[in-house]
Amino acid sequence: MKPTITVIGSANIDYVTQMPELPKVGETVSDGKFFQAFGGKGANQAVAAARAGAAVHFVGALGDDLTAQSYKASLEADQMDCSHLSLETDVPSGSALIMFDAKGDNYISVAPGANLRLTAERVLAAEDFIVASDWIILQMEIPVAANRAVLELATKYNRPVLLNYAPANDLILELSPAIHGLVVNEHEAAELLEQSFDPADETAVRKVGLQLREQGRHQFVAITLGEKGVHLCDASGSQHLPVFPVQPVDTTAAGDTFCGALSVALAEGRSLIEAARYASAASALSVTQAGAQPSIPTREATETFLETHDA
Repeated sequence: MKPTITVIGSANIDYVTQMPELPKVGETVSDGKFFQAFGGKGANQAVAAARAGAAVHFVGALGDDLTAQSYKASLEADQMDCSHLSLETDVPSGSALIMFDAKGDNYISVAPGANLRLTAERVLAAEDFIVASDWIILQMEIPVAANRAVLELATKYNRPVLLNYAPANDLILELSPAIHGLVVNEHEAAELLEQSFDPADETAVRKVGLQLREQGRHQFVAITLGEKGVHLCDASGSQHLPVFPVQPVDTTAAGDTFCGALSVALAEGRSLIEAARYASAASALSVTQAGAQPSIPTREATETFLETHDA
């Protein structure tokens, strides 16, 4: 049977411009190419989990407009249950303005819109989803009260939670053993520990991973390091996985793809290192295409990639 993954999180409309280079402050860069796509960390991770082979429940909020209707239909086309995805009145859907350059580097700014309507009460209404979950995925683009409600239910029913502490610009969610797995990038890790470190220094990264795991008493911590790969820390020790070499086009959904694919692989019983390798392959594939959800690969594509590539 398929593993069941519940994602509680954000859904945004992405307004994307592909630039020859990213502008400096006050600078105008012409010759961009514009397109619109569906995104938001929560919905991206839900799509990644669904395409990796899970039965996915998505709990979120959109505005009540034509674009929101199309968005919901798109998520349902990936065979996920959106019965707890609300269409809110008098508020726009969340939106993200994204610019990325020829190297795949990006700038992202987000207006949360309807995502702020995802309250603790909405989470409690989706209790049946949480009870039935093999893994639950959270991020930091919805109200903290909603995430706290999820953690309380997960603790009550002993359901494992994967928290992607991103973005880490408002550090008011307490890290706890209710969070089985913590996924952060190098910047978020530094924010959580209130200390800088050199991501190229493996000893420093290992120390950070151990500190984060001890701080929250998590079962594992994964620090994603972009082109430097991913560092894993669990009860068996620390391990580093190098990145799969690809030509990046757009890195927008790389971290979200990693989280969604990782949760599915863990739910299927793979070890952390095996699950992270699968998730890294899915993430690598995602950066070779433009747009958040359009870039997220299917399980078949990821497995084919793994057969022909070594990290």
